[in-house]
Amino acid sequence: MKNCILSPGGISFCTRRRTATRRGRVGFTLVELLVVIAIIGVLVALLLPAIQAAREAARRTQCVNNLRQLAVASLNHHDVYKHFPTGGWGWFWVGDPDRGFGKEQPGGWAYNLLPFFEQQALHDLGKDGDPDVLSRDQRSSASQVVQQPIAMITCPSRRPSEGVFPMSTNNGGNSGLFNSLTPDFAGRSDYAINSGHVQNEIGQGPRNYNDAKTFAWQSDQRAMQEQLTGISYERSEVNLRRVSDGTSNTYMIGEKHIFYEDYLTGRDRGDNETWCTGFNNDNFRVTSRDNGTSEAVPIADSQPIPAGENNIYRFGSPHSGGANMAMCDGSVTTISFDVDWQIHRDLGNREDGNPASLDGLK
Repeated sequence: MKNCILSPGGISFCTRRRTATRRGRVGFTLVELLVVIAIIGVLVALLLPAIQAAREAARRTQCVNNLRQLAVASLNHHDVYKHFPTGGWGWFWVGDPDRGFGKEQPGGWAYNLLPFFEQQALHDLGKDGDPDVLSRDQRSSASQVVQQPIAMITCPSRRPSEGVFPMSTNNGGNSGLFNSLTPDFAGRSDYAINSGHVQNEIGQGPRNYNDAKTFAWQSDQRAMQEQLTGISYERSEVNLRRVSDGTSNTYMIGEKHIFYEDYLTGRDRGDNETWCTGFNNDNFRVTSRDNGTSEAVPIADSQPIPAGENNIYRFGSPHSGGANMAMCDGSVTTISFDVDWQIHRDLGNREDGNPASLDGLK
């Protein structure tokens, strides 16, 4: 719009009048910003549980795959040596590559499976071909094996696969591990093999290879043989013919219970040595107590061993709902923490003839 005025001299002057315009507002008010932040917070709160659930599902799947591969490795071991991996000698003994895969092998089931899941070099570390002479170099090599973490025997829901953990409650006695230098830290296994439906007597074993020739092994005592009903235990050589209840109805390997506060400490009495020891509750678990008359169902890692129960032989799991268990046919299933205790007990006994079956658990 123009404004014109006439000067006294008759000259007209015109100017353009600018109209006021309202400029657009930039940014948010404080109230709007708080509302947006609140909405984002609600969305994150809704998404986090879903993300965590997806991650846990992936970890559970990895755990199942680990158990399946261990079961297949055990079956391959059986194909080659005509028996499942032996249980070794005791908690002060670890694997010796010069002593084969049967009763004369002091190391436990996980050590004996190493060649069957692409760990032959680790199994053979320190090998010199002489089964009766143990040099310091061999003891040093054995210590390297003890300290080696193995992803295949680690549950990703529980702890890192590359971790080593303190030998805080057992330094191997006054002389250390009998056939290895004793390290301060060692690899661990989150899985245990089924040693039967009765809590077995577990000890340190003989003190040296010469003593082993005349040692009174519990597995050779007739009174104990009836209680050794699992797949692997002291100096075991269990073959498929002895799994008379059926391979699909007998546990092979499962997740072991570790109280969650002791995942990394080494203080849990069922997790204080290493993955390659001989017959020992670190790597062997049973399915009942008191000669088969009391329950010992799998329990969650968040739950400590019940008061008054002076053993740490149970299976268990960090997963919700139940423990993953591999059967003798190579399949893997989840056994509920609420499983009937007698069914669980009988699934740990390879030859009792009881009609325990996974069919009733599905």
